[in-house]
Amino acid sequence: MTKKQIKHAFQRGLGRGILAVQENPEPYKDLVLWACGKNLSFDTQCEGTRAWYDYQLISCFSNRTEFRDLIASKLRKKKPDSGWDFLHFSELLMFFAEDGDQTAEDVLWEKYEDLLFRLKNYKKASWIKRRTIECFETVSIALSWEKENYFKIAEDIGGLFLESNQYDAWDFEWLHDSRPRGFNSELKRKSEFSRELSAFFSSFDDLKREQKNRSANRIENQIPEGGRPLSVYLKRKAPELATAYAEIYLSQKNPEARAAALEAFSVCPYPMDPAPVLIDAESECHMLRTAAIEALSEIKNPKVREFAWGNIEDSFDEMLPLVIKNYNPEDETFLQKYISELRVDYACTTGWHGLHMDILDLFDKDAEIIKPPKSLLPILYESTLCSFCRENIVRLMGKYRMISDSMWKELLFDSNDDIRAFANAHFRRSISFVNK
Repeated sequence: MTKKQIKHAFQRGLGRGILAVQENPEPYKDLVLWACGKNLSFDTQCEGTRAWYDYQLISCFSNRTEFRDLIASKLRKKKPDSGWDFLHFSELLMFFAEDGDQTAEDVLWEKYEDLLFRLKNYKKASWIKRRTIECFETVSIALSWEKENYFKIAEDIGGLFLESNQYDAWDFEWLHDSRPRGFNSELKRKSEFSRELSAFFSSFDDLKREQKNRSANRIENQIPEGGRPLSVYLKRKAPELATAYAEIYLSQKNPEARAAALEAFSVCPYPMDPAPVLIDAESECHMLRTAAIEALSEIKNPKVREFAWGNIEDSFDEMLPLVIKNYNPEDETFLQKYISELRVDYACTTGWHGLHMDILDLFDKDAEIIKPPKSLLPILYESTLCSFCRENIVRLMGKYRMISDSMWKELLFDSNDDIRAFANAHFRRSISFVNK
């Protein structure tokens, strides 16, 4: 593989990147250092970081010191912020520490103590205080792979609770819930002999009671006032109310009020004849036109398809989601060419992520498409930066028996945990079949 191909694989978390480096590491050392120096996942909140993937790359080298030192330097310099690099660097050093690298663990403790000192000295709520709490929790989780480390951290947090009323269990819920049940059970027994640990668990007991009360008092069927939340509610919980909201839209005369009413159909499909929405899609009022086109992107109807193809040359980016929603088999070649040439970048400047998801929606049962465009799946697999989307792509390719033996092998090293589990399950079934 060329360096350009390797970089493409690293950015996407494709298993072929690891396989290539395993075979011949040295030519790709600079690229592996580059990959480790930043979190390359597209949507970390859904995908997680690339720490596991990058650590497999690092493990291909007999001397891993340069990689560890780079990551350690990055974490030492990293200030609390709202990005995901802090999590990425912490998790990478965790993997080193789990493998017995004391220097990596020392760096984590160094950052832990720095953040703990900051927390002890904040006097009031602020943006930077909130970021510091999040980063402290992140590095605490990275250190808590070892049970005794977790016990020390819990004791420190309990001390925070005793020293200041600025902190409570809500601030460290992720840490508490991420630990194995046995860790917390043993820690609770120890809390009988420690004032700090007792404060730690008392706070979490209060949190659980509060969560239980909130759940009991929550009004499940409360209707959101408007906008996207209302549209999601109509689609998922109350589709029978959609017609009533359509009538509200039709009754509005003011363009801005009409646009606001149409937001009820930004997710939930408009349930009536789309003719009024098609008229509003050509309105001189930008707000109304935008709301109408967004609503049309959820409507499957011959009139919408005709409108989309009739305007696609003048408004390609706006009309393409409408074309995809109203897909016919003769559109497959057109979509193949467009999706193959679509620029995919982290800033999503072309809206590629939304378009990819629109295409994947064509494979849903409620799309009622007898022959969805299977030829687009390998294109999406190769191009998407989102491993969460790639998981859906891979499962569809498996369903349609489109995965080759070599692809199954690279799926074993994908950055996405669930894709790796999917591939491992395939090989277990294969072995079981052979042994029968």
